[in-house]
Amino acid sequence: MVRRHELARDLDELMEAEAAVFVAHVPYASHLTDGQSLNVAYYVRHRIETIKRIRLTAQTDAVALARMIDEDYDAARLWGRYICEELDHDKMFLADLEKHGVTAAVVDATQPFAATDDMIRYIARRTDEVGSIAAVAYSIFVEWNSARYSAPAVMKAAAAFSREHVAGSSSHLAIDLDEDHYDVMVDIAHRLLKGGAPEQILMPLIRDIAALFRRYFEELYHDASGRTAAA
Repeated sequence: MVRRHELARDLDELMEAEAAVFVAHVPYASHLTDGQSLNVAYYVRHRIETIKRIRLTAQTDAVALARMIDEDYDAARLWGRYICEELDHDKMFLADLEKHGVTAAVVDATQPFAATDDMIRYIARRTDEVGSIAAVAYSIFVEWNSARYSAPAVMKAAAAFSREHVAGSSSHLAIDLDEDHYDVMVDIAHRLLKGGAPEQILMPLIRDIAALFRRYFEELYHDASGRTAAA
């Protein structure tokens, strides 16, 4: 079995590589954190999709919990606490969107991007095939990125709008950092892998999820470009 520190090292190397691919191939890739002026249509639509993903992955997270109870009960305790907390995070982003005049009804009526729907189907299918590690792989990906890029994104949005416009995002960031969600995800993955090799199980899942996120950001870019041109 791979040691915990080896798994953390291998995951970090993989995530750094995927981040480089993202920047190299996705239009507007670093827009949320770099020195460009913030595109409001892009930012708002991204926040809406964040809420859609939180709600959609709540379903796959619950299925993964049921699987994980049989796979490793102690891991399921950690996962259960994590996913219950995540259920409420949509409210934080909703509060920020209200400052932009976007209501809960608008969010509810917005259809997710195709890449988001495909990602949910992918996690559900892979959970059925390989177990709860598929859902954990998604959380590893988002928590690693949150730990590195959320703070600059929140600071940029606060400068563009106001601190009140990012109060919910700031609270979300503080929770992730204070509770070290990424570290918890690595702990869960390490328990679940047991005798399995991460390069055969976990790493391909993360690569597929990274590819689906690249597709999402490409769709977001084209959607925001169209809205900006129309305005």
